[in-house]
Amino acid sequence: MPDQEPAPAAGADRIDMTTVTRNEFISAMVHLYRGELAEASAWRTRIDTTSNWAVVLSGTALTFVFGGSSSERHMLIPIVVIFCTFLLMMEARRYRFYDIWRTRARTIEINFYRPMLDGSQPPQPDWASTLAHDLAWPHYHMPWWEAAGRRLRRNYQWIYGILLVSWLVVLVAYPTPATSLSEVVTRAAIGPVPGVLVFIGVALFYAALIALGVYSYWQSRHAHRLPAGHPDRMRDEPHA
Repeated sequence: MPDQEPAPAAGADRIDMTTVTRNEFISAMVHLYRGELAEASAWRTRIDTTSNWAVVLSGTALTFVFGGSSSERHMLIPIVVIFCTFLLMMEARRYRFYDIWRTRARTIEINFYRPMLDGSQPPQPDWASTLAHDLAWPHYHMPWWEAAGRRLRRNYQWIYGILLVSWLVVLVAYPTPATSLSEVVTRAAIGPVPGVLVFIGVALFYAALIALGVYSYWQSRHAHRLPAGHPDRMRDEPHA
């Protein structure tokens, strides 16, 4: 029988990363940066899509409300508010994913590209190991309340505000102009739910929105919290 070639030693086909040259490292980082930037752009597009859904849904509902003749058409607006809230929650989740890729891209820009351009030292000496750990154990860099508060302040506060004003206008002006506050409250009834309870529910909901927006604004502007996309966010504890 012909002699058989000896089997390769265990691990002989593995790449020894300690022998990576400078040119190979630069080439790998360029491709990694392009990949992280592409992911960030994709998730950014998904964020805009969710906002567009909320705008189209609200506009369509208001067109139906102000174009109809039923005295109970005001009920559609609280329903749209609930749907917009689901969209806000979905958009906050997408924003957290977007922040993962944006933070990685910013880390590469600050610690890799900037030193190459101006000859300075990387602001984070251990940035490569931090990035490697984040690639091995991906996690959110931003808590849910911060993501929801940011999207609320950027887009949804205007949507919620227009829906609230439209709801009050419908209650006051349709089917005939109201003559007293008690009449407006009575018109707010939804089926068996009295108008007083509907007003209390709407007031509590909007108070929660205001609290979320104010708290997230205070945390981002006055509590010295790291800005979104900051590389040091990868060092924080993982957020659920």
